Amino acid sequence: MITEQEPGRTSPNSIVETDPSDTPAKVVAFLFGAAVYVGVWFILIYILLFVGNFFNPLFGTKWDAVLPLKSIDSGEVGPFWPSFWVNLGLVAILGLQHSIMPRPWFKTWITKIVPPHMERGVYIIFATSALSLLIWQWRPIPQVIWHVDNPTWRIVLYCIQVFGWIMVLIATFQVGHWKIFGVTQTLDFIRDRPYIKQTYPRLQPEFYEVGWPISSKGVWYFARHPDFFGFITAFWVTPTMTMGHLIFAVGLTTYIMFGIFFLETNLKQLYGKPFEEYVRTRSKIIPWFVKKAG
Repeated sequence: MITEQEPGRTSPNSIVETDPSDTPAKVVAFLFGAAVYVGVWFILIYILLFVGNFFNPLFGTKWDAVLPLKSIDSGEVGPFWPSFWVNLGLVAILGLQHSIMPRPWFKTWITKIVPPHMERGVYIIFATSALSLLIWQWRPIPQVIWHVDNPTWRIVLYCIQVFGWIMVLIATFQVGHWKIFGVTQTLDFIRDRPYIKQTYPRLQPEFYEVGWPISSKGVWYFARHPDFFGFITAFWVTPTMTMGHLIFAVGLTTYIMFGIFFLETNLKQLYGKPFEEYVRTRSKIIPWFVKKAG
């Protein structure tokens, strides 16, 4: 993304003189950033397999004895209402973490505790922890809402579900994948980018500015939130929808809707009329035809 340089702000792409005393901190930053990014891929692959029940063929095999395998509909079945409230609470924890930590006021507070270049990594750690807690403590509720028996249609629905996860990945690469997962901030610290070295009362956009304005890039040209379209597709398209899966899908879809509201409110305050025009001409979630400007 190219953004206009504000008066008095040093370009984030320029280099300042290297301080040799920073070397240990750079090593720590590199190891921290690398560990976070590897952890992200582990949890993303795991949640794909968890939601789709793709671990099921491995249950009862030698892999089940050595790996922490779990699926959304696997595990010991307990009473309905205790399981319902536990699952709802787990979804709420994940939603609250994703809602509170991205807010500018929280970023300002947390960077008083951790270096700004590690702020995104800390967010990712808490996000993966909340998601890991959900997977670990999830209670299966096996009552079936719908079930598709036809083998061909089951394969088709599974392919669409996986396509949803692929859509999420494509969308992140088109608007700042490396910054979303904290890699850019870490590398900029190692490379002595000036914005990383300065002290701010509030984090500058270079630390986390991804997404809009990207109206000319790939799937983002046709929808304001194609990444959320991918998530919703992955949550809802399944050949077998159980009550437990439904709670997961409804809960996270509800969070996404609230998240879009708060995100777009922030963007309207930041960019004003240009973003309002983008909202007017683009579909919210489902990629669709672009309306004429004006």
